[in-house]
Amino acid sequence: MTHRTLSGLVAAALTLAAVGAVGVTAGRAAAEQAVVVASTAPGYAQGQLVPDGAAVNVPDGANAMFLFANGRMLRIKGPFDGPLDRMPDASGWTGVGNLVGGERFFQTDLGAARAVGTPMQKGEEQVFTLDPGRAGTQCVKSGGTVLLRKPADPALIPATLRDENRGATATLRWDKGVTMLWPRELPMTDGTAVSVAGPDGRVRHSMTLRVVNAEGQGAELAVRLAGAGCATQAAVLLDPVRDSVAPLNLYLATDRGLYPTYRSGEAVTLVLQTNRDAHLYCYLRNTRGQLTPIYPPGASASSLVEGHRTLTLAGDRMPVPLRAAERSGSLSADQEVRCFAAGRDLGADLPGRQDAFRPLSDEAAARLERTLASLKQTELVMAQVILRVE
Repeated sequence: MTHRTLSGLVAAALTLAAVGAVGVTAGRAAAEQAVVVASTAPGYAQGQLVPDGAAVNVPDGANAMFLFANGRMLRIKGPFDGPLDRMPDASGWTGVGNLVGGERFFQTDLGAARAVGTPMQKGEEQVFTLDPGRAGTQCVKSGGTVLLRKPADPALIPATLRDENRGATATLRWDKGVTMLWPRELPMTDGTAVSVAGPDGRVRHSMTLRVVNAEGQGAELAVRLAGAGCATQAAVLLDPVRDSVAPLNLYLATDRGLYPTYRSGEAVTLVLQTNRDAHLYCYLRNTRGQLTPIYPPGASASSLVEGHRTLTLAGDRMPVPLRAAERSGSLSADQEVRCFAAGRDLGADLPGRQDAFRPLSDEAAARLERTLASLKQTELVMAQVILRVE
């Protein structure tokens, strides 16, 4: 599998040089909790906690970046399977060279990287504003003022909150702006479960409140939020870090790994993951060398995929099954899948967008290559996998 980044790789290299990445000695890393900053490895999402000593699995072709509470940041390029505190000895490696090169393990000291630490500090100002329109666990600051943000869903204006244990209720009418203080009628304790209902009284979802200590540096707070289950709030701190040091990336493999072998006619399942929200486009090169658009699966289908969420094709997003090619005499039946992830919607620019599952003409295929090569100001990454047939 190969990756190609345009502006993203250059920008990452310049940013890392600017923040002064330190030399790598990964073997010295102390065992402690970490939080996922960015990952193309299936099963690892931004804001996810990696417990002290837990094994981490990053498959070949994927990578993941972890942040420790003391500000140390570790990036792993697969294959890797083991605890983060048992990294191979990497003495003698140079930080920046490895971060933009082919080495598999590299580490930086975020505490010394002010260009990264500053945007993280800015996120601390917003991290504790709760969203009653979002279900799940949300964290509040111990001993601090708690703000609520006006929900984007008009069906929750006004919204009624109900303490599921005590039965106390409060109605949020949002008649004085887009934020308001947490209502006094609802005492706030760690583990409090609160249901959220719309104007019709129907409960839409529930929130669980966790009270956390907000003291310490941004990295420490991010790990603490992740440990409390508040991944979305941890992302407020982690997004600026990811954007500074991790360019858009894409993992593409199959349910049989990065180097699969099939028998003629067998079903093929692609496994993909990006490290941030992106627009995805995939093409199958058949045994005749023709390119066929296979994703998005139609002109009306969205190309947008959610970062850190594993996508399988075929599946709900692409109902048309993929199958290994049939052999024809002595000719090879090997096929190739190429996928591109972009930082913006390229639907209007790419030929064949209206004709999914139909081979492109030679002229259209050439135009596709020219279009992709001309996107100098667009963050773009490519991955490919060969489908070998016995």
